[in-house]
Amino acid sequence: MADEDLVKRLEHLGMSPRSRNVRATLSTEILEIDGRTLEGGGQLLRLALILSALTSRPVHISNIRGKRKPKPGLKAQHLACVQWLARACNATVVGAEKGSTNLVFTPGKVNGNSSVYTKSITGAVWDSKVEIGTAGSTGLLLQAILPFILFSPPRNETGEAETVRLAVSGGTNVSGAPSYEYIANVLLPTLTSIGFPPVSASLEKRGWSSGRESIGSFTLLIPPRPPGALAAFKLCRQPNETSPQSPSMITAKLIAPPDLHQDFTDAVISFVAWRFGEKHTLFHQNLTIDCEASDSTAHLYLLITATTTPPPSQPDVASYFLAADHLPERKIPPARQSKYVIDAVTRCVNELCALWTSGARADEHLRDQLVVFQALAEGRSEVFGGDGREISLHARTAEWVAKQMLGVRCQEDGIEGIGFEANRFDP
Repeated sequence: MADEDLVKRLEHLGMSPRSRNVRATLSTEILEIDGRTLEGGGQLLRLALILSALTSRPVHISNIRGKRKPKPGLKAQHLACVQWLARACNATVVGAEKGSTNLVFTPGKVNGNSSVYTKSITGAVWDSKVEIGTAGSTGLLLQAILPFILFSPPRNETGEAETVRLAVSGGTNVSGAPSYEYIANVLLPTLTSIGFPPVSASLEKRGWSSGRESIGSFTLLIPPRPPGALAAFKLCRQPNETSPQSPSMITAKLIAPPDLHQDFTDAVISFVAWRFGEKHTLFHQNLTIDCEASDSTAHLYLLITATTTPPPSQPDVASYFLAADHLPERKIPPARQSKYVIDAVTRCVNELCALWTSGARADEHLRDQLVVFQALAEGRSEVFGGDGREISLHARTAEWVAKQMLGVRCQEDGIEGIGFEANRFDP
């Protein structure tokens, strides 16, 4: 959309696209955000939209995905986020078109529950669905939609929050994005550790961006959190910790043609014992290996996670989950796949061991996904990324957006959250 067209449509709605008063009243002034800032990709857009939808603060995002040349602007995954959140908060939206580099998102008033939810006939469950329409990343999509549901769930006639069953379709295994396995085995358990009820995930079909593109689907069952603001949380080292606790469980997952499964199993057993110690074995039941047959030689993915559960003597210390994964960006010739898998296992185990020895409580991908929860919690929440490990550009971008939208303070590994409580939806 041309800039002059956007200006005319904004003026028709009685809004000024050039307002830059970032301290203005949330409900009346548009906050201007330049989509080229820092990482300059889709994460900035997603986080600005979710915070706008929750807090009712209008936002104008220009130069969307401005650093994603030669194809900036909204893609199918981003449009799905915009459309779902717009319905969820009854927003007026200008610029929600494929390829658009300008978007104005103005949340409205919702009387009762949003139309994005439909009450199930089977009980206290509300159904919702979001469809990307392509193999765009469902893991990235959830970065905008899942926090909204967790912080602003539908309510029954008496005002009690109820469970949401969210059906998602798109790419489940997409290059450069969180996989379904990462969501189910790292993000969701971490959310439980920081104070949310357990969210269950059920995969129906895989969707791949590699090889022949395919659309997959899964369902999340998202129970409501108790009333009140999310308490501040700490994923950080303990005061007297001199070395990291040995992982309670290491889990390796492979999706690949069956003839690669044994090579993967042998490599995992060997390299895990080498890097984490010989007590991490199938025999000691603190190493699990799961191999799944893919439907194509072009579809290959692996994830290795380390779960650390504190001893019973530390009941107030949260469990944490570290991970390293790999999905090839292009098809690997069958003759090279065995060596490729073994090399990928080596890289992932080495990366996971480096995370663990650094004392990290979150890998760099999880760290930027937790910023929104730190910003909305009540008080200072901390996430330790490990000794000698710089905060990623994605995490810095997430913090920058939170500062602009909420005015939060970000220092080192901590963010002073605003103690958000949903008050938009009246029963």
